[in-house]
Parts: sequence; C-alpha cells; structure tokens
Amino acid sequence: KRVLLIDSDLRNPSLHRTLGLDNSKGLSTCLSGGAKPAECIHPAQVANLFLLPSGPLPPSPAELLSGPRMMSLLAQASERYDHVILDAPPVLGLADAPILGSISKGTLFVVEAGKTRVSIAQTAIKRLFGARARLLGAVLTKFDPKNAGYGYGYGSGAYAYLGYDYYGAGSGAPARRLGRG
Repeated sequence: KRVLLIDSDLRNPSLHRTLGLDNSKGLSTCLSGGAKPAECIHPAQVANLFLLPSGPLPPSPAELLSGPRMMSLLAQASERYDHVILDAPPVLGLADAPILGSISKGTLFVVEAGKTRVSIAQTAIKRLFGARARLLGAVLTKFDPKNAGYGYGYGSGAYAYLGYDYYGAGSGAPARRLGRG
C-alpha cells in the first residue's frame, strides 16, 4: 500500500529530521499557494512511504490548516495514496489538532507513558470530541513495563512538565507520572 505521511505540525515539525528529508518546501508552501504537492512530496527510505514535510513555519498555522486548500490537498492525496496520515501537534493549547481531527476520517490519540496525566488526556479527548473528531483509538508510547505497577499509583514523585515544553519554553506546571515507579 502507498502511504503518504503529512507533517501537519506547522509549529514544531520533526518528521523531516526523523526521515532525513528536506523541509524547504512542504505543507505550508502548498497551503499558501507557493508550490504544488507533487513538488514537495519526498519518497522515504521505506518502500511505498512518502512524506509531505511541514515546510517553513507560517505565521498563522491554524488559518492554513482550516482553509479550503487543505481540504483540496487531502482529496487529491486520497486519490493517489492508499493511506494518508496526518501527524498533528498536541491537542491542548492549540487549535491545530482539533481542526485536523474535524477534517480527518479518523483520529488516533497518542499518549506518552509516564508523562501525561490522566486528567490532561481526558481533557484533550473531550476537546477532540468537541471538534467532532472521530476517535478510532489510542496509542501509548514510551511504555516501560519495568516502571509499571498495578493500579493507578502516582509513583515516587517523579515529575514531568507539560504544556509549552513541547515548544521549549516550559509551562512550569508539574504533572505526576502515570503508574508506579
């Protein structure tokens, strides 16, 4: 199956680095009318995997993502690829993920083990439902069974910082780890 992965995180993109591909043109370039998608899509080093990187950081990502060019791009992509996957930014604090969830056929909610508080995850899911995202399921990343325990204990007081940490600023709001350890 041919898969197109679109880095829809127009604030803190990373897929181009992960896959070692150019990011000088990408989604932002296409949505602003500066290039056609075919000019920006790169084959990855995995068979049948293609990347549309984010492109240069735009001044108003939510405006670009909610515009008619995004819908057109997704319609064209779904005709050429068997699967189109949008990698989105965090749900809370930004309009971007709910916008993307509302225009997608399905949404997978990704949670980092040991870092995301249950209440934060619940709030994010409510926000996605409020945007009429079709939630298909969840993915738990960075799970370490050595640190997992029975029940929902809060462990030994290890803290993570949520919020603006994603963009390197730090929100200063401590969040206890999920699980024991």
